[in-house]
Amino acid sequence: MALSHIGFLFVGIANTLLGPVLPLLSERWKLNDTQGGYLFTAQFTGAIAGSALSGALMKKLGVMPVLAAGYGGLAVATATLAFSPWLAGVIAIATLGFSLGLTNPATNLLISELNSERRAAALNLLNLVWGAGAIACPPLISTLAKGGNASRPLGALASALAIVSLALALSHLPSLPVKSDESTMRSESTLRARLNSFVLLTGVLIFMYVGTEAAIGGWIAAYAQRLGATALSYWALTPSLFYAGLLTGRAAASVFLRRISETRLIFFSLIGAVGGILVIILGQGLLTISIGAGLAGFGLAAVFPTTFALFTQRCGAEATRIAGMLFVLASLGGAVIPWLVGWASDFYGNLRIGLIVPLLGTLLMIALQGAIILDFSFTRRKV
Repeated sequence: MALSHIGFLFVGIANTLLGPVLPLLSERWKLNDTQGGYLFTAQFTGAIAGSALSGALMKKLGVMPVLAAGYGGLAVATATLAFSPWLAGVIAIATLGFSLGLTNPATNLLISELNSERRAAALNLLNLVWGAGAIACPPLISTLAKGGNASRPLGALASALAIVSLALALSHLPSLPVKSDESTMRSESTLRARLNSFVLLTGVLIFMYVGTEAAIGGWIAAYAQRLGATALSYWALTPSLFYAGLLTGRAAASVFLRRISETRLIFFSLIGAVGGILVIILGQGLLTISIGAGLAGFGLAAVFPTTFALFTQRCGAEATRIAGMLFVLASLGGAVIPWLVGWASDFYGNLRIGLIVPLLGTLLMIALQGAIILDFSFTRRKV
């Protein structure tokens, strides 16, 4: 448990690395917004492949070898990115995504199954640690990237990831316990579970969520820079406010869960996220954008861990077979939606218009969560 949480702190840094270093890489490689969007696509395309293979690799090799390999890949990718030209950099970013595709589902499934009585709270705590890493990422870049040189922060991160990989390689963990009880959803076959309406709705919601979070966290620094925050110490820190909102929201989730159900927590959280994104889009200065970023992060905070907790609880033993597909959809959302932001920004000549994409994504998530709530009610009536 402790090793998983320590490692996930660095996953949070690596997962959000591209946002604060994007302006530095764009300057080094002379990229426009559409080309910058391709970097997100490279990262999340790699994550799709990693997620698709993670289930089979865990079954064959075990959890710890897969996690050790994932962290090792993260270390190699960040070290390469520190000095690479354009083509090698794209490959390094894709490798970063592939390694994240291995570590994310393995860690979330592990924590969920080790805390079967309190899945939502445990996963919110795990992702709170991820949020702490995400908050640490922009200050790390702005403090160490003196003169616009990204090699120092990337090298430091690579060293930390290599240490975690070594610690995991030397550790032992029993096979992932998969329990099924009378309250979990049953299916006659894996195919039937995959086609179940709840699984489909959850998959689309996760697709939209990860894409929306990646779009806001990935583009907010560039957006702040274009609105007049020319100092690196100002615009590079705006993603930290977004991830601080995520951190605070996940810390508060356990309190909210004592008063309302998981499904309603997700629904009301998404409404709050819409308000935060509107503040970002309508804001005219760095202060307003910073406030909007924090509100958007707070609103989105509980969505992924609580949704994944409901998924593992309701699907029972089928969750380990379907989780890979869920994380593939998550990675696909991260590949598509940030790119759409960059494309819309180039097409209309305004990044503000591009940020309407995550706003529309959040509105769609509200509709999806409403459908999930109805699906829960219908299932209970049938039972």
